[in-house]
Amino acid sequence: RDFALELGAVPHEICETMERAVKRAAEEAEAGEVVLLAPAAASFDQYPNFEKRGEDFVERVQALIKS
Repeated sequence: RDFALELGAVPHEICETMERAVKRAAEEAEAGEVVLLAPAAASFDQYPNFEKRGEDFVERVQALIKS
């Protein structure tokens, strides 16, 4: 949350889970836009490493595309 303060006027949203982040990105993105996973901090409380976090992102996006 301290990092969010540094962003100032840069539009951003804090999402506590990957599920929520992907859902919000899907709601906000328009057709043809790119959604980039760019976490501002580690997430060791949710994932053992960055590879697992990335895999979760890909799996959730793929599931969203299929639905």
